[in-house]
Order: sequence, then C-alpha cells, then structure tokens
Amino acid sequence: MLVVSVVLGGCSLGRGAAPAQLFDLGPSNTATAASGASGTAGASMAPGAAAAPASTLRDGARREAVAVSFSAAQMLTDTGVIWRVGDSASPHSYATYRWAAPPSQLVQQRVVDRLSAAGPVVQDGVDPRAPLLQVTLTRFEQVYAPDGGTSTGQVALQAVLLRDRRVVDAVRLARGAPAPTQDAQGGVQALRAATDAAAADLAAWVDRSLAASQATTNASSAGSASAPSTSAGAADAARAGLTFRSLP
Repeated sequence: MLVVSVVLGGCSLGRGAAPAQLFDLGPSNTATAASGASGTAGASMAPGAAAAPASTLRDGARREAVAVSFSAAQMLTDTGVIWRVGDSASPHSYATYRWAAPPSQLVQQRVVDRLSAAGPVVQDGVDPRAPLLQVTLTRFEQVYAPDGGTSTGQVALQAVLLRDRRVVDAVRLARGAPAPTQDAQGGVQALRAATDAAAADLAAWVDRSLAASQATTNASSAGSASAPSTSAGAADAARAGLTFRSLP
C-alpha cells in the first residue's frame, strides 16, 4: 500500500516544481452517452446496461423549461484531482495535476448541456413556473484497486425534482468507467466517460418524471371536473416523506 501511495501521489521532492497540469472534461457530447461507462455498485443501472438516450421525449417534442440548482460535497468544490484506493476512507489529491475548475462547476455544466438537448434550462429563480431540479454531486474521483493495477472513474449524483414547490420524484444515481491508464490522465478520461453517462441518465429521468407528473395532473384535473376527489390530499401526504431511490 505504501508503494502504491507514493507512486500515485506524484509528489515533487525538489524545489521549484513545475506548475500543475490542468484538466477539464473536454468538449460536451450531448448526442450519446459514453459507451464505455457501466453502472456501479448500489447505483443506477445493471452492469453492461446501455446508456440512457439524451431524451425520452417522442415525436421530436421539446421538454418544458427546467430550472436547475446545483451543489456539491465540500471536497468537490476545490480543484484537486481526487483518488483513493479501494474503499479506503482516506482520499488523496495528485500533487502535480489539477482541474481547470472545481468538479462541482465542471459537472454542473455537463448536466446543463445534456438537459439543454431536450429543452430549455434556466437558473433557479428566473422562471417561478418552471419545475426545479436540485442536483448534488456527491462523488467524483478515481478509485484504484488495492494492487494499483486497475482503476475506475466514479461519479455519483443525487437529484430532487419539484413542481409548484412539491416533490415530483427523487433519485440517486452513480456511474463508473474504467481508466485506460493507471495515472491522472487515465483517471480524467474515465471521469469524463462516467460524467457523460450520469448526465444522460439524469436527463432521461427528468423527462420521464415530468411526463408522469403532467399525466397525473391532467388526470386529476379531469377527475375533479366530474366529481369531488380526495386523491390530492393523499398525494401531498405521500410527498411529505421524501424518499430517494436508485435508477432504474
């Protein structure tokens, strides 16, 4: 373990070390999710499952405008490229590599790009009529096997979708992609693939949840026009206890 840590840390032992190399997630590709990514343990999809399409809307329909609020775990608001070994509780950052912006900002832009492929995306507070998607980035790191021979990029998101200040749905999702090389560059490639796949999963979930919510609203409106109904109160009570689920 000590040998692995020293090699992976990339620490500079001399003075006057060169500036850290900067990475970003590269150009956004909203057409397809990364084909090499697969579901991770306790996460959204079964291993080998196909990535979700950019949109589940049919007949070329555009999704209604959605407002997005984004947050992240504290350690993901810095620019360090994080790695850890297995399920260790001790994360590390490469000494000579940094993200060009905090992962919270990089992933937020990726999510917005993916959502924009299906319909308008606005900032929280701009349009009070728009459903609100609250997203939290909980994991964004390269995870090495104990022997250092393999690693994967791991990305996890938690999302809550609200309409008229009421919870429509909530979900946790995670994606992992294998690193082609066992170093910072390989980890960046893996995290790029995992982020693209997670953003695609999230966008497809938003489309499905909004469509189901609208259908429920339409059905309730039709029922209330013909006879009194107490279903709205029951629905509100169910929403009061927010429960996250994992995709699918």
